[in-house]
Amino acid sequence: MCGIDPCPLLAEVKSRLPVAQASSVVEMVGPSPPSLFVGRHGYPDVRAGLTASLAPDDNSTDSFGDPAEMFGRPLEEVAARHANLVTGGRKMRVSSAVCPDLVLEATQLIAKASSSVDVELDFAKPVTIGGNPTFDSMSTPLGPSGEVLRAEVVGHASVSRKIDSITGEVDVLASDAMGELVESGTGEAQISRMLSSGLLGKAESRRLVPTRWGITATDDTLGKRLWERVRDLPSLDKVLVFEASYLDNHFHIMVTPGTWAFHMMEAWTGGSLWSDGGSVLGDWEEGCPRTNYASRVTGAYYSARLGVLEYLDSIGKSGACMVWRDIGPGYWAPVGVWLIRETVREALKGRGRSFDSVNEAVRFITSRVSSPGELEKSWFVNRGIQTRIDSF
Repeated sequence: MCGIDPCPLLAEVKSRLPVAQASSVVEMVGPSPPSLFVGRHGYPDVRAGLTASLAPDDNSTDSFGDPAEMFGRPLEEVAARHANLVTGGRKMRVSSAVCPDLVLEATQLIAKASSSVDVELDFAKPVTIGGNPTFDSMSTPLGPSGEVLRAEVVGHASVSRKIDSITGEVDVLASDAMGELVESGTGEAQISRMLSSGLLGKAESRRLVPTRWGITATDDTLGKRLWERVRDLPSLDKVLVFEASYLDNHFHIMVTPGTWAFHMMEAWTGGSLWSDGGSVLGDWEEGCPRTNYASRVTGAYYSARLGVLEYLDSIGKSGACMVWRDIGPGYWAPVGVWLIRETVREALKGRGRSFDSVNEAVRFITSRVSSPGELEKSWFVNRGIQTRIDSF
């Protein structure tokens, strides 16, 4: 974005990763975590394919399929562990999900698999490996990629009966399919893989969905389904504040009585890799889930909101919530919005601190965040000052 070549920001990130010996491959056999990637550039003609590891005897790849299983690990490990995962893809029309070729068939089978499965990939030209992964704020880091000529699943793909049944249903809306899947215990990572590979929705409407969009769509859809249940529950009768930290991301979550509202604020603190002087961004909604995209906080908004709605549903209460996220210099490489979702969930597992009023809770939080002034003048804190129509 800055136009400087080489990029000083990426150079700083790469300097913190372990150095691996470079080599190249034209064909490979290895386990897929399971994992796949669908790009967004050139839409509706996108690059899509599956991902496999160069270490066939490395059992640690079994946990790559669900990023949530990486929660609690150090950033160096989370950021670097994808360096030897290779993506074999090719350009495809998004509508090809309806009538997939052999490469897309293999990719869709990987999307349905609940555990690691062996694949074979043949590339059009050598793919350089052993370098550094590329980073994205939405999804997990990506290793090298290449144009694939052939992709085949050679191992046994373990597919649950529920997933096999849902993907075979041609008259079920994608949103309803997601609801059934999550209720059966399927995680968000696998649901978003299935959505991205064009396995959900009515048959004639199935499309490949770029990975970034698929992750947000999954969090948004599941969050809205929970909101439908939560909005009619009795309200909380006290103000609660929860805290959790992971990879120098510090969360303060305030849940209050009243009708539904959600506000997320992100503060990139001074000295962090991505912001010299510090900045605060925020998005919010009131009454019902927003219909326009949360363009400031982006995908993190929907991941955090999902965790909050899960909590309210679990305790049988309705309410409003503000999430404050401080991002410190220790978070030197983005690893995906799963970090937000899992840290919010971790925070809400605790008992939280109880307060009699929002003002008391705000005073407590302002003493612990990087930009107390921004918090005090935030939309969520000041919305209670306005006279509501039900006051008359």
